[in-house]
Amino acid sequence: MIYFIIALLSYGLGSLPFGYFIGKYVYKKDIRSMGSGNIGTTNALRNFGKTAGLLTFILDALKGAVAAYIGGKIAGENGMYLAMFFVVIGHMYSFLLNFKAGKGIATVFGALIYIKPLFALCMFAVFFVVVLLSRMVSLGSISVCLVAICASFYKYGFNYFSLSLSIIAMIIVVKHKDNIKRIIEGKENKLF
Repeated sequence: MIYFIIALLSYGLGSLPFGYFIGKYVYKKDIRSMGSGNIGTTNALRNFGKTAGLLTFILDALKGAVAAYIGGKIAGENGMYLAMFFVVIGHMYSFLLNFKAGKGIATVFGALIYIKPLFALCMFAVFFVVVLLSRMVSLGSISVCLVAICASFYKYGFNYFSLSLSIIAMIIVVKHKDNIKRIIEGKENKLF
């Protein structure tokens, strides 16, 4: 029962679509009808500017960290890992947006910063380097997911953390399928 409560709370928190809220209430526009149609940091940045992009990232990351904190307080380490999983699922499949929302990178990063900060910073470094070299946020996101799967099993072995993170990472990669197609075709948008 306690794990069900953690899952439900985390999913509900993850479902809060901050990029959508910022677009709707600050800019009076539906971000889902703009650019990539995604509610995350990159689309907010491209359509509403740096402040909106940064705020979207911070809020999406914060809900990941808060969920992990709550899960940890209720049920220790396994509670944190369960919370990390469901807060990201909530972000990607928000019931407030007909189960279509973001791709989860900022939210899982926020959870990781709370759970395993050094690991999170190493993954951010991978993301940053790939984006810097390729100028594609999507390629950075896909790359860091694949690295995170390998690194988590290598460093922590087969446990609830590695399993939760790997399933999330695989779902994120699948959600980037259109980006992958555009990258292969040389048509993916560049950040700068």
